[in-house]
Amino acid sequence: MASINSLSGSSSSSSVYGNRTYNIISGLASGMDTEELISGVVQSYQQKIQSLQKDHTTLEWKQEAYQSISDKLVEFSRNYASYVYSSTNLLSSSFFNNAVNITTNGANADLISAMGKTSSQVVINSVKQLAAAARYSNNADKLNGSVSVDSSGKTTISGGELGVNADDTVTVSQLSGSMTFTYGSKTVSIDLGQREFFEKDGSFDTQALQDAINEKLSEQKISTSGGSGNADEYIGVEVKSTYDGTISISVSDKKNAGNTVAITGATGNLADKLGDLGDDGKQQVSLGTPDSMTKDLTLGEFISGQTLTVTMDGKSKTISLDKFQSITDLGEFEAAINAELKNAFGTVDGSTAKVSATFDRDGLTFTMDPSVKNSTFSVKASNSDVGDVLGIGSGLTSYLDTSKTLGDLKLDGWDWNNLSNAVKGTGAVTEQKDGDGNVTGYVDEDGNQVNKDGYRVDEDGNLLFELKVNDTVIGQYSKNTEMNTIINAINANTEAGVRVEYSQTSGQFVFTAKDTGSAGRVDIEAGGLGAAIFGATLDADGKRLDTLGDDYSDGKDALLNVTINGQDMDLVRSSNTVDLDGMSVTLNGTFEAANDSEKVTFTSTTDADKIVDAVKKMVEDFNTIIKEVKSAYSDMPLQQSDGSRYEPLTDDEMADMSESAIENYEEKAKTGLLFMDSDLSSLYNQLRNAISPGGADGSTLRSMGISTSYSDGLTTLTFDEQAFREALESDPDKVQEAFTKSKENGAATNGLMTSIQTVLDRYASTTGDPKGILIEKAGSKYAPTAALDNTLLNQMQDVEDEISKWQDKMSNKVDYYTNKFTQLELLINQMNSQSSALSGLMGG
Repeated sequence: MASINSLSGSSSSSSVYGNRTYNIISGLASGMDTEELISGVVQSYQQKIQSLQKDHTTLEWKQEAYQSISDKLVEFSRNYASYVYSSTNLLSSSFFNNAVNITTNGANADLISAMGKTSSQVVINSVKQLAAAARYSNNADKLNGSVSVDSSGKTTISGGELGVNADDTVTVSQLSGSMTFTYGSKTVSIDLGQREFFEKDGSFDTQALQDAINEKLSEQKISTSGGSGNADEYIGVEVKSTYDGTISISVSDKKNAGNTVAITGATGNLADKLGDLGDDGKQQVSLGTPDSMTKDLTLGEFISGQTLTVTMDGKSKTISLDKFQSITDLGEFEAAINAELKNAFGTVDGSTAKVSATFDRDGLTFTMDPSVKNSTFSVKASNSDVGDVLGIGSGLTSYLDTSKTLGDLKLDGWDWNNLSNAVKGTGAVTEQKDGDGNVTGYVDEDGNQVNKDGYRVDEDGNLLFELKVNDTVIGQYSKNTEMNTIINAINANTEAGVRVEYSQTSGQFVFTAKDTGSAGRVDIEAGGLGAAIFGATLDADGKRLDTLGDDYSDGKDALLNVTINGQDMDLVRSSNTVDLDGMSVTLNGTFEAANDSEKVTFTSTTDADKIVDAVKKMVEDFNTIIKEVKSAYSDMPLQQSDGSRYEPLTDDEMADMSESAIENYEEKAKTGLLFMDSDLSSLYNQLRNAISPGGADGSTLRSMGISTSYSDGLTTLTFDEQAFREALESDPDKVQEAFTKSKENGAATNGLMTSIQTVLDRYASTTGDPKGILIEKAGSKYAPTAALDNTLLNQMQDVEDEISKWQDKMSNKVDYYTNKFTQLELLINQMNSQSSALSGLMGG
């Protein structure tokens, strides 16, 4: 439902003043209805605006009518002639070919599968060899230095040294919590852990505390009017022993920029140590004596509230350490953990645990019984401090943890500081300095970060090293790079042409060439980072190592013998999917036919239902389109009982009508909008000609059940399903050609779908410049640029501009007469006042 006042800013029934307000006294003195008088004066303007608004609505309706047709044309094209959008592309020979079912025959038929279509007689006599991809596997467990397997198959996972004292207690910091620093108007906070800042023997280390604070400040940012940087670049921190033996922390403005620096807040144990910091904080605080910086907890007290998560072969068990709170020594802890492990994963023979733990002050080990030597096991603490104390750090695994960095792995013979393998920067080295002239780093000519010697480094200053596979540089990595990053980069690199996977079960890296065939390879040069991680497959001279044994297998080509149209031939192919005169044959196994019954032959049948259903639906959709096109340009506009044409309704006219009455009226008003439209008339004629070919083409279509019908001036397609099925059965190639042939590909005439698509492209192409005739005229949701720039839209904009001009003219005229009547009212008021005054003076 459209209102013709949608652009006017006010309806025709509203005040002539619209939304404007005036200081007027309407007719109080003169007795005149000034608004009515002004409305009469500007009535011609209102009529002009209404007429323009009707024109605008009519243009909107025309655009909708054109788009209804063009949308159907685009959708028809996408459904029946698109290689991108359609699964029933009747313009493609592949659609017809793929509807052919291929059956393999012979004793070895299960070793061959096929699809597509060929007119050749094909027999496969033997498949001597399947194509295979080059493959390389290497033991990845060697990178996990904590795992060893003895000759019996027993796996031992060794952890680090336990963080317990001689009496099995754990020394913890009394400085845990957070500390807040203020730099000028900026604040930053850092958290201090429970197990920092003291030596192994439990004595407090002032330098360790200072370094830890600065390291945590370096992880925070401060932005000022002079720039931004890490907080440790702005805030100077010093931890020292004072004259009375206590430890103090003092802060200063490291930039000497005149900003106030103070410690202004704390939480946890730190808050107790620092005491009241006042409103403005302090530049120096006392922590107390070194003895007060730490305290000893029993092992049970320390681990209380935490958990261990142990996983074996994907089954996880979370052990709550609250139940160990009363434990005071390692022996008790070891017994309790082993009881939990036995309960979680069971035993081998009713008594021997599948996995057991040994805890002592030299470290811990987890041992897996030989009977589960191919199992996987991991253990992780819920808290890093607990992990450090128990010797498992961030976690222990029986397999390679690919989330670990390269620096955490055991790379035999690899030196992360060896410049001979590092990546050299380009050109001269340039110093980078801060505002005070301090050197903060170095860059090469390309702006890459380097060290002072010109070697590439990461953001933490670690040397970068190239990793190459198949002569392709995968990337540049440092000891801080995670193993997962390396694996993902190799798999994402298209030039290298390999994939690598890590198997937790077998403990191997497995490389596979992405393509089968003898050209495939997995080349990892000796001496490089790739060899340090995965092992080399080439020696220093670039030749394949003869020590690889079964760990490396070359790519292989498929070898087969076939008979095509009576001619025997040996074929060598890099893939197990082979094209034989248009038929795609997949080799699934090897065989050597000893007689004809063991050879593989092929029988093809057409899946008629798939093609019939597509053609039937195409005919229905085509007829819907051609009927709408014919109706759009041939239906005459309707007339009202008084002989006038239906026009868009005004708001006043719709006010007294029901919704159904309005819809019925607008349906009549829209009839004949495109009457005698030359573009639609031409479109109809071209569509009719496309489905009505003469000569042999017309005869061929009629013989397969596709013809035209003429009734009431309308030509449509008809479809005889039985005749079409018979044509498919007797000569499927002829059916395909009748739909898909084209002059462009050398045929004398175009096929049915080619002819239809040629018309659709002319009128509804959504790409290129110019686009289809109807798309250029009315736009389309399928062509975003045309939706914003088309003929009808531009015409509507012109009408909107005209409406705006006439509204301005009417507003100016209303303003003019409003001013005049207001002045008249004021003069009459004056005269009445004077008359009253004179009358009073004269006593009357």
